[in-house]
Amino acid sequence: MGCPIYCRGINMPTAILDDRGRIVLPKELTEELGASPGDVVVFEKKGKDFVVAKARSKKDQLEEIMDWNPQRRGKIEATSPKSMKGIWKT
Repeated sequence: MGCPIYCRGINMPTAILDDRGRIVLPKELTEELGASPGDVVVFEKKGKDFVVAKARSKKDQLEEIMDWNPQRRGKIEATSPKSMKGIWKT
């Protein structure tokens, strides 16, 4: 028999939602995230749950895009201008 939903949080860090809808992340969680006061965190929805992660900086995001180099698969086939024009006809 599976574990009831109410005990899913055993041995996991928890936080209490205050009357304004805010939470304070436990110290052990912020340390593991490498987060400090003023850092942005994101909440990603995974099914019915949310995953908290430290937001990546715009610089890190840009570097990831700039480093992206798609690999070609197979040989590129030559295409005639006539066949290219045929793509746009409906």
